[in-house]
Amino acid sequence: MRKFSVGQVGWCSSVALITALSGCNSFDEPGGDPNVPRLVIPIDEREALASPVRPASISGGTLLVTADSRFAIAADPERDRVSIVDLTTSSVLGTIALEPGDEPGRSVEDAQKRVHVALRQGGSLVTIDPATATLVERRPVCKSPRGVAFDSASGLLHVACSEGKLVSLAASGGPVTRSVTLEPDLRDVMVRGSELWVTRFKSAEVLRVASAGSVSGRMRLPNMPSTLERPAPFDDPTGSSISQPVDLSAGVAWRAAPTAAGGAIVVHQQAVLDDIEITPPSAQGSAYGGGGFGCGGIVRDAVSTVAPDGTVTTTSLSGAPLPVDVAVSPDQLWLAVAHAGPADMMAPRPSLIFPSEGGISSGGIAPGSFGGTTTLSVLPMGQPASAAGDCRFNEGVSVMEPLTAVAFTPNGRLVAQSLEPPQLLTIDAVPWGNVQVIPLPGDSRLDTGHEIFHRDAGGGIACASCHPEGGEDGHTWHFTDTGARRTQPLHVGLRDTAPFHWNGDLPSVGDVMSEVFVGRMGGVRQTPERLTRLSEWLFTLPTPPAIREADDAAGARGRALFESASVGCTACHSGAKLTDNLSVAIDTAASKLQVPSLIAVGYRAPFMHTGCAATLAERFNPACGGDSHGNTSSLSPGQIDDLVAYLETL
Repeated sequence: MRKFSVGQVGWCSSVALITALSGCNSFDEPGGDPNVPRLVIPIDEREALASPVRPASISGGTLLVTADSRFAIAADPERDRVSIVDLTTSSVLGTIALEPGDEPGRSVEDAQKRVHVALRQGGSLVTIDPATATLVERRPVCKSPRGVAFDSASGLLHVACSEGKLVSLAASGGPVTRSVTLEPDLRDVMVRGSELWVTRFKSAEVLRVASAGSVSGRMRLPNMPSTLERPAPFDDPTGSSISQPVDLSAGVAWRAAPTAAGGAIVVHQQAVLDDIEITPPSAQGSAYGGGGFGCGGIVRDAVSTVAPDGTVTTTSLSGAPLPVDVAVSPDQLWLAVAHAGPADMMAPRPSLIFPSEGGISSGGIAPGSFGGTTTLSVLPMGQPASAAGDCRFNEGVSVMEPLTAVAFTPNGRLVAQSLEPPQLLTIDAVPWGNVQVIPLPGDSRLDTGHEIFHRDAGGGIACASCHPEGGEDGHTWHFTDTGARRTQPLHVGLRDTAPFHWNGDLPSVGDVMSEVFVGRMGGVRQTPERLTRLSEWLFTLPTPPAIREADDAAGARGRALFESASVGCTACHSGAKLTDNLSVAIDTAASKLQVPSLIAVGYRAPFMHTGCAATLAERFNPACGGDSHGNTSSLSPGQIDDLVAYLETL
């Protein structure tokens, strides 16, 4: 694999001038030349805001426009409500309050013009009559319903659940009529002829499900070559950028939508596969970012068109991080993407200080250091795929608010949804102008921790880029100093599990922020109050539901093995979080790793710190852990199956 460099902050003592500028820390470029500017990283001292109710992780896909263009159905997972907006009068017809913690998400309209909304934490599907803004029915479907689709031929609703179930039920009412188990981490579901196409979130693949309910094939979004534009170092007299080849892997399929041609559009992320070298930060570029506009960092936005025959065309996108929703215009000519993670333009930015001049630059650091800011990308569907390494740029729709969803009306207008403040934006068709704002009801959910986590830190990447929905992206990174490192999950109950990071070398969330957010992502330092808000938001992330039922017979046998002295798993994985919070050597005496929590471990493929196991069963392969994680080499295949079953109950 090739490699490229990213930055890590090195701290130096504050001098009088820097202190006067805002209590910043600075970094001296190698060489100590007094004519070479120093990078100054300020502190964000703005007020730390706490929402009265913890705002949910951004998931996207919370907007539906009815087939007659009359209503917009706006699900609000932060406030546990669904608003019905009359688009003919640009007013809210009514709001349906749900139970606390329901987190409404995807929705679909049936042949009777009723709308069905999946409650991703409530485990149910609610049916709404838009014309009267009333709740018709609430039906339990699974632990974590995500995608929902309506099959007009059968009159059935199909619901994809993150724990791996695909359930079907009549749109007219009544209980679940069929439930099949596919694979964990299901996301969106689409009716494609006699098949159902179901996406998986982190792996960004499309499962083809036959009418019998079995997986008949899978379409993987391909890896693709690209280029990385590395800015010139300070002392490069030419000032020219350095272009390096990199490979990108597809992942984190935020949203999929059907196309009229019988295929699908998937908006997702791409992550760099090449070796990453940790080097000091440069004022000529951001750390994990690479060139601004969301095109050059180690995580990028992308859109893939999947044809009915499985052919995939992928193109990188410009815009802010977190491409959480996608929509296709009724005439199939336009594609719209909503981005949830623009840079905070009110935040202080790193700057340059010139010792010989005794002053600070007014323009900040590298062009594009704010990363992507545009949150609504509109692209022509018929445009040929751009060359590798290039980004498609939007058609001039200027929206700066973080967006959580986007949809087209049947007559071609765009409707977009924002979180804070809660509102809809309606935008006229080509040339995409005349933006109208429709306020939605609901108290503020502005929370500093939630905002820090989802905003572009400054280099084209947000915390949620690698930790979508507070979890992890399924990606294994390759660092030249530590080797392969699998992204760690955050929604496992982090409170009281410090120290953090794979090596257990970071005692607090503040230390993680200094090392990663500031040192590698192009962000700035935060006050203790703002760090507290981030910690509290992270510590209260809900854990994913168990894949397997707690009373499963195989799981019970596996638990007995797990807790037995002969197997010895509980020597490290014990207590409520199934971790002893210690760092232990498993490969060599010099390679100590923090014992991770096993909460919701079944979702975290590939497994182990190097991602060496594609499945939980493969984790017990001698080549991937073996007896370094319990005495498992003498267990029979059936016992391994039982142990895997127990892990899936966690």
